[in-house]
Amino acid sequence: MLDHIAKKRNLIERYSQGERNFEGWDLKGVDLSKVDLSHAILRNTNLVFANLWEANLCNTDLSGANLSDADLSGASLLDANLSNANITRTNFTYAGLSGVQFANAHLNSANFRLAILNCTNLHGMDFKRVNLQKAYLLETNLSNTDLSHANLHHAFLFRANLSRANLQNADLSEADLSESSLHGANLHGANLSEVDLREADLDRVDFSELNLRLANLSGLNLSNVSFIGSNLSKAVLRGTVLRGACFNAANLWNADLTGADLTGADLTGADLRCANFDGANLKYAEVDVGWMNEVRICQTVLPDGNISNRTCRA
Repeated sequence: MLDHIAKKRNLIERYSQGERNFEGWDLKGVDLSKVDLSHAILRNTNLVFANLWEANLCNTDLSGANLSDADLSGASLLDANLSNANITRTNFTYAGLSGVQFANAHLNSANFRLAILNCTNLHGMDFKRVNLQKAYLLETNLSNTDLSHANLHHAFLFRANLSRANLQNADLSEADLSESSLHGANLHGANLSEVDLREADLDRVDFSELNLRLANLSGLNLSNVSFIGSNLSKAVLRGTVLRGACFNAANLWNADLTGADLTGADLTGADLRCANFDGANLKYAEVDVGWMNEVRICQTVLPDGNISNRTCRA
């Protein structure tokens, strides 16, 4: 402990005197909470188990540093360099990380819960099984990033670029993905319950066998998209273009399809109980016998082209 105190005192004194280069220092387990080390050079330093809680590390060079098991919760690392750093099991809860360079960093089991990563370039990074719960990733570049099995519950991904990202088995429940790009992303096995996808780019995305319960897909163009076996119970698809979409064996219980365009869609085998098709267009759609007994239809274009007001309220 005395050695740790001496190292901390030495570092702070030299920093206060204007020195900035501390490359290769051994600061393992040292308490550096709330310390200002902005613009310092900490390349290849040993910071294993170090306490950097609420430390100021803005524009700090931490490339090649070993930060495994370190606590950086609440720390400010704006525009810091973490390239080639070891951040295995590192705690970044509440940390400010916008603009950080993570190239070739080792991220195994890192915790980014509630961290701020807005406008950060994370293209092609390996974020497998990383905790990003409630993290702020607004306009962040996550294209080609591996987020398989990642925890993105309630994450804020407004206008984020997730094109061709691997989101297999990721938890995206309650995430805000509005205006984001998911072009060509792999969502196999992902949890998208209560997700907000309004105005998102979903080109070449397969929605088969996904959990989309309570998801908001309003106003999107999802023509010819496959929803085979997906759970869309209580999902909101108001005004959504679903021409030629396939809903075989999908669960649309209590879904809101008001004003949706389902021209030529395949709804055979789908659970349509209590679904709302008010103002929807189902011309040429394929449906099971007796489907009208289970749904709401008012000013609805039926598969034969006729308009039905069967359940219109007075």
